[in-house]
Amino acid sequence: MNEILKLVLKEVKPTPADRKRLERVAAELIGQTNAACAKLNIDAKAMLVGSAARDTWLRSERDIDIFILFPEELPREELERQGLAVAREVAGAKGREQFAEHPYVTTRFKGFDVDLVPCYDVAKPSEIKSAVDRSPHHQRYITEYLTSELADEVLLTKQFMLGVGCYGSELKVQGFSGYLCELLVLHYGSFEKLVEGASGWKPSTVIDPERSYPDPSEAKRMFEKQPLIVIDPVDASRNVGAAVSMQNFATFVRACQDFARGPSERFFFPKPARRLSARQIQATLKHRGTALFCVTFSPPDVVPDVLYPQLRKAERTLVTRLARAGFEVMRSDVWSNSRALILLELAVAKLPRVRAHVGPPVSIEVKDFIQTHLKSKQKLAGPFTNAAGRLVFELKREQPNAGEVLEQALKERATLGKHVGEAIAKEYQIYTGKDIVQLCGDEKVRAFISEYLTRCLPWYR
Repeated sequence: MNEILKLVLKEVKPTPADRKRLERVAAELIGQTNAACAKLNIDAKAMLVGSAARDTWLRSERDIDIFILFPEELPREELERQGLAVAREVAGAKGREQFAEHPYVTTRFKGFDVDLVPCYDVAKPSEIKSAVDRSPHHQRYITEYLTSELADEVLLTKQFMLGVGCYGSELKVQGFSGYLCELLVLHYGSFEKLVEGASGWKPSTVIDPERSYPDPSEAKRMFEKQPLIVIDPVDASRNVGAAVSMQNFATFVRACQDFARGPSERFFFPKPARRLSARQIQATLKHRGTALFCVTFSPPDVVPDVLYPQLRKAERTLVTRLARAGFEVMRSDVWSNSRALILLELAVAKLPRVRAHVGPPVSIEVKDFIQTHLKSKQKLAGPFTNAAGRLVFELKREQPNAGEVLEQALKERATLGKHVGEAIAKEYQIYTGKDIVQLCGDEKVRAFISEYLTRCLPWYR
């Protein structure tokens, strides 16, 4: 295993030249931000945070996070106004305003993706006014405990997460953040020990670096139904692992179990997902014998952390409506770029006109059940008893066509998420079966559909 880890580290660790370049660019941004504060007569100061500040960035990463720290007594409206003024002054015309909990600006500067984020310089993390106020405290905490040797272990952990497909806390990914990787390495002491420990994780695993909760059961009650609970050492009311979905939790645990049994570089650098041609996609759909539906529309102009939860809400709504109508939804997924897609794979596209409506067992009074359906216009047969002794009516199915169910559900935009519902109300299209190939003129759409149809844990490709 040691030889594999040495080879991986050599590939992912920034070179001295890489580091000097980042340090030079970061220092320039800090200087420009402080100069902008002085020019605009604004009481604030710049601080470099995140992996770039802690030397835990992968060679493939090109991100710099500059936080603009304001006095905590400043009103929220003023923080937003002054913070954006400073950020716009630094970013210039290339800057793009984004909005999460409050506005910030993103830009591209000398080959790096830069976030300029206003926040409060809060003395106590327990008294934060917004989520981003914790970041400077995270910076101080990690810097206090992280050695250069441990920083290398973080790089291995990040690349492993990236390779197995669960790195990134953004809501598009629902995986492990860089800060979470750092805390896990500090807790276990090395990447190898993390793999060993995570191989035995069960849902609701609790890791509490500062022992903020005397009993793990307290943390489980506090963060109910969250697969991984890692208590933030600077704020015990926060679970650093909150973004990790059950799917990514399970993927990471399985990856650790498999890596412990057979260490290999393929966990860090897996083969890319197979890219199918339009003809191969058509042949694969025919071979699967299922009914694939794709709802596509122009995505709303919101950040991915706002868009993807709404896409998943719309996905859940459509799956629920189809299941309620009697359709078996085998799998579904969402994706967005220039177009937003909701992919739904059903066992069949059409159901019989008749459906069985099963009543209570013989031990329960059935008068109301019988009276409700006996003279119903939907009744085709019944009542009669089935082999299990239950009363049955055979009724006419109201919506035997899956396409009609989808059309009806898409009209009820309130259940789809605010921005996604509004976007669908403006225009949408439903592609079915082989017609989905028409979307594959867009290479990114083709890559998404190819990955869906050939899905496999990355290290098994």
